[in-house]
Amino acid sequence: MPTAIWIVIVVVFAVLVGLITTVIIRRNTVRKINYMFDAFEDGETNFKFRDDHALNKSLNRLRGIFERQKISNEQESWSKLIRVLTHEMMNTLAPVVSLTDSLNRHEKIRNDETLKASLDIISDSSRHLIQFVNTYRQLNGLSRPVKRKIDLIKIIDKTVKLNEPLLAEKNVTLSRHFPDTAVIVYADEFQISQVIQNLIKNAWQADARNIEFRLKILSDDTVVLWVRNDGMPIPVESQEQIFIPFYTTKEDGTGIGLSVCRQIMRYHKGSIELLRSNSSETIFELTFI
Repeated sequence: MPTAIWIVIVVVFAVLVGLITTVIIRRNTVRKINYMFDAFEDGETNFKFRDDHALNKSLNRLRGIFERQKISNEQESWSKLIRVLTHEMMNTLAPVVSLTDSLNRHEKIRNDETLKASLDIISDSSRHLIQFVNTYRQLNGLSRPVKRKIDLIKIIDKTVKLNEPLLAEKNVTLSRHFPDTAVIVYADEFQISQVIQNLIKNAWQADARNIEFRLKILSDDTVVLWVRNDGMPIPVESQEQIFIPFYTTKEDGTGIGLSVCRQIMRYHKGSIELLRSNSSETIFELTFI
């Protein structure tokens, strides 16, 4: 068979293969996009495509944008509801406390032990509720971050420096594994320092002897910070609940520390998660996008 005919056959075959491949890729692309749109319509964002090529990475990035927007909208709705509820509760409780205190000062009531004990119970219960509401206000009153370019390494070092007296009480050793260059993130310096401060304090309260900070910049410029300590582990039954407001495993804890941390990271379009907590280590992962 002449060479020219072979060349034609090869060219035709290559064109057919290219067309078939294009059709298959296009069908897969349309299928993925339709799947994603169906998930969005159902309010679901907990899917993820394999990051094996550019299209999947772009779809995953779009999913992340929708997910963060959904969380932001839900958080804003809850914040508005909490503001209304706490306002109404304070308006109701404050007069109760004031009235019971006034009645307790009345001579006839001071001489009636049963009545006085009842008023004391009402007063104490009302004060505890007011304290609860004020704590919730603290959680809900977190201001929006004032973002600027900051070096995350410097923020960590500065926060650690402020906590040196606390750490010295239990001879806690700190180690750091950072890149040789500055790690720049767009964030609120005070709020990020507050998150790091809370993680250090939690490790100290867990009787950790070692706290380790590890920073890494991923290929898509995402910054990941791991904070590890070797203190007492978080109970398995509590690990799914530690970010819930007012949930605490400490006798004198308020249960808002990690909740505030998560809210701060969400305000920064990032995240904070508990990777694991066992007898050898507890690791939190912070992501800055």
